[in-house]
Amino acid sequence: MIKNPLELYKHLDQSNCRRCLLPSCIAFSVAVIQGQKKLSDCPLLSAEKINELTGGIVRKKSMSEEQDAYLALLQEEIAQQDLKDIASRLGLPLKEETVGVKCLGKYFWINAQGGMASECHCNNWVHIPILHYLLQSKGLQPAGEWIDFPAIQDAGGKERFFAHRCEESMQQLVDEHTELFFEILDLFEAEEVRETEADKARILYPLPKVPFLINYWESEESFPSKLNILFDSKVSENTNVESVYMIGRGMVEMFHQLIIRHSSGELF
Repeated sequence: MIKNPLELYKHLDQSNCRRCLLPSCIAFSVAVIQGQKKLSDCPLLSAEKINELTGGIVRKKSMSEEQDAYLALLQEEIAQQDLKDIASRLGLPLKEETVGVKCLGKYFWINAQGGMASECHCNNWVHIPILHYLLQSKGLQPAGEWIDFPAIQDAGGKERFFAHRCEESMQQLVDEHTELFFEILDLFEAEEVRETEADKARILYPLPKVPFLINYWESEESFPSKLNILFDSKVSENTNVESVYMIGRGMVEMFHQLIIRHSSGELF
């Protein structure tokens, strides 16, 4: 079985001829494993060699495919539950055989098969955390004590990714569009925190009882700007670290798109 690009690379002539329209044979190997190229796209592989290798390649799933597969599993679990029981356990509203979950001030409605409907755009970064919340949340009230991402249960090894793809990416947006960014937060029922050391602080609720605290310090003389995202100490009782990370990335992308819309006159 060929499970990675290096194993496939060993079967190529390694001449980097570029006739596959990629810069190197290793790039071709990566593309094949990711499903972006076929073995037949290499003109130097014989039909016999292609037949030998075909079927032995384990194609790596894309992030989107992995999310779709996980979503399908969560939907199967939801289908085995009674939505009324879930709503009762978590204190959520029911409407026409669906249960409502408020995300950033907007309701998303989940049916008995785990499908989701809303007046807002629906995608995996909302859908997956909501289903996981319905299945696993204990419905505990926030404790009012704030912790950083590394302190979340099972966060080990994910800190760098959250810091880079969520906090640093969000900070770049705030640095470049400070006033607009906080105006956008107000669209999602952000709560202003006045007693704080940060220059600006807002609490958002991407899931019920799962607050995110965004703190921002503006640059000052020799001190650069700073942004962090904190979580209630009960966060692991109501969701998991994967959902926190997915929500963080999703919010950054959403805020970025809203800033683009504003620049073209489509927002406010």
